Formats: sequence, C-alpha cells, structure tokens
Amino acid sequence: MSRNFEARVWEACGGAPIVAAMIAAEKLGANKAEVLRYANSGDVTGDRSRVVGYSADLFIKSPGGAAVDAPITLNDDEKRQLLLLAHRSVENAVRSRSLLASAPTGNQALDQERGAFVTLEEAGELRGCIGYTMPIKPLYETIADTAALAAIQDPRFQPVTEPELPKLQYEISVLSPLTRVLDVQQIEVGRHGLLVKNGERVGLLLPQVPAEQHWDRTTFLNQTCVKAGMMPDCWKDDDTDIFRFTALVFNDHQPVTAK
Repeated sequence: MSRNFEARVWEACGGAPIVAAMIAAEKLGANKAEVLRYANSGDVTGDRSRVVGYSADLFIKSPGGAAVDAPITLNDDEKRQLLLLAHRSVENAVRSRSLLASAPTGNQALDQERGAFVTLEEAGELRGCIGYTMPIKPLYETIADTAALAAIQDPRFQPVTEPELPKLQYEISVLSPLTRVLDVQQIEVGRHGLLVKNGERVGLLLPQVPAEQHWDRTTFLNQTCVKAGMMPDCWKDDDTDIFRFTALVFNDHQPVTAK
C-alpha cells in the first residue's frame, strides 16, 4: 500500500552550520532541544508582514529524551473526535471543494502541533492518503486539512465523488517527532516509519506498511528509497538522511496503536 504526503519546510539562513551543530550535538549524546529565547524583527519594528527570526537554543542529554519517538497517547474520546472531524472535512471538501474551517478544541492533546496522515480506503483499496510530516499545525487542524486533501488532491487518484462518501473507510496516523537514524539497526519493523531525504528527493512510509507487506528491515529501507524516486540502495549513500518515527494508528472500526 502506497501512502503519499505533503511536506512543508521552514528555511533558515546558515542552514548547513545549524545542521552540523545539531548532528555534532546528537553524536555527543544530546537527545533533547530547549528553546531559550525566540524573537523576530517585528518585535522591534512592529511590522510583522515580513520578519527575520532569531532563536537561542540549548541541546542537552536528558534521561527523558530517549523515548522521543514513543507513540502518541490519545484516549478513545479524542480518537472519535478526530475521526468525526476527518469525516466532516472530507464531506465538506467533496461537496464544496474547500477546506473545513476549524477552531481550537480546548483539549491540550488535540490542540498540540503534530504531524499526521489521513488514509482513505474504499472496498479495501487505497483511495487517497495525504499527511503533514512535520508538526506545523495543531493536530485537529492537521487532520481537517489532510483528510480533505486526501479526498480531492491526491495526485494518484481522481477526486472522491459524493456517491462514494458512504463507502469510505478512514484511518488516522498521528506521528511522533522525527529522529535521525545513526545506525539502521535502530529501525524496528512494525514499530517505526521511515523518511529518507537526499537533496530534493524525499520518501516516507508509515509504520504499518512494512508490517502489512511482511518486509524485513532492508526491504523497508529499499522501498522507502523507491518511494522517493531513488535507487533502492540510496539509504547507503552518505548524502542520504534517514529518519524514523512512530505513529498512533486508529480507524473507523478498531482504534489501535502501532507498536
């Protein structure tokens, strides 16, 4: 099963030295980052139409940082809220070709910024799958957006039609933050999803995919490279970055956590 995604990237001046510092800190054992102070030029000028941002950050080795890619926790009611929101968003998108306007829920778990994917199936076959890899929006907004995009903007499929709406099955995957893979032995098939990046080419597969396909670790890495449009062994290239993540996966029928 192929699962597509939309990625958005924030650019930084001096990106290469920033990344070099992060990699060096990680190799020295850092597993947590803390923002000490953030400000932008608009704080001084009052003009926030275009700003330059400044951040002071601390990289530390924290006993609590080792489980950074642990699955997200949501209770049954929170899962039901997100599934209902996905249904409403798809129905709105199909009927009006617009994104559903949503407001903060007042629930800390749902209002926290998270990456997530929404997968649509019809009669057991993939009908659309779009996600935000990075935590760029609150979870409720991420689900509303990606559900609609999966229905009407997945480039592999024609947009969902109104007669199809009652036939759709919904699955949500809420992602943990990405963790750089320094040793491929760290990758656990059935627990981790993968993202590989080399230049402009990016490929991502969710944790449930290798489990469904009965892949071993090498096949999983190869297929993620293929998803990125690269040669299967691209993950061996020194210029290829590999990231792992976990996901909380639940659907219309039986909410379940990917492990």
